[in-house]
Amino acid sequence: MVARIRVIQVAIAVVNLLILALAFTSIWPFPSGDFKINLPESEDVEWSYEDGVVYVSAPYSIDNGGFYDVSELEISYEVTNYTSVPVHSDTIDIGTIPAGAVTSDTIDFSFRLDDFHDASIVWLLFNDDFLNFAIEVSCYYTMKLIHFYAEYSVSVPWDALIQDIGVDDVRSDGVQLEIDYHVFTSRILESLGGTIITAKLFNGSTLIVQDVEYVSLGETHSGTFSFDLPFSAIPDRMVLETTIAGYDFVETVPFDSGWLS
Repeated sequence: MVARIRVIQVAIAVVNLLILALAFTSIWPFPSGDFKINLPESEDVEWSYEDGVVYVSAPYSIDNGGFYDVSELEISYEVTNYTSVPVHSDTIDIGTIPAGAVTSDTIDFSFRLDDFHDASIVWLLFNDDFLNFAIEVSCYYTMKLIHFYAEYSVSVPWDALIQDIGVDDVRSDGVQLEIDYHVFTSRILESLGGTIITAKLFNGSTLIVQDVEYVSLGETHSGTFSFDLPFSAIPDRMVLETTIAGYDFVETVPFDSGWLS
């Protein structure tokens, strides 16, 4: 009888040790870092633009360095701008990741700039901002005995599509009037090639003369408008007009009275 009790006690101890080992191997990968979520860095995010749509691709990887398979893995994310205006949200169903495996993929989404007019997010066209990713990760571990849930966040800088349009210098030698200008646009507009910028000189409401130049997009473009003198009247302002990515942009540069007399 004593021997039988001893066997039962040993069996219970073994079972307890197995349960302890199971619990330890189930929980240990998370605090130890063996189960890792690698979110995209700012420099890893790829941007592109086509026909009014901005495309975003953000790579990520998940390393299951634990002892058991991860199952029913889901990644839910919401993207907002700095003022918390929603840009995009979705859920990625990854499923199962075997023990010791690493899976890599990308968070891919797109948004139309036209869709944001009503949401007062035209700010993104002309101003730098941040796109904030709020990411939730949910999965099961150890034959679904352990449920893992975590929240992550990462902010990615957004460069204004139309960063600056302006005049750098105005000069005249009595024969020609030369106006240096610049157009700074985001590199993601490079696929558009270029656009036309028009310079119009006015006296009051009267258009005196105008000229056009081709502007390369996706870079820092500088150019010079040249007008033959004399004019039929002395201009009091110049108006720069261009259309970039479907959006009209107008910049007015006043001239001091008597500057060309």
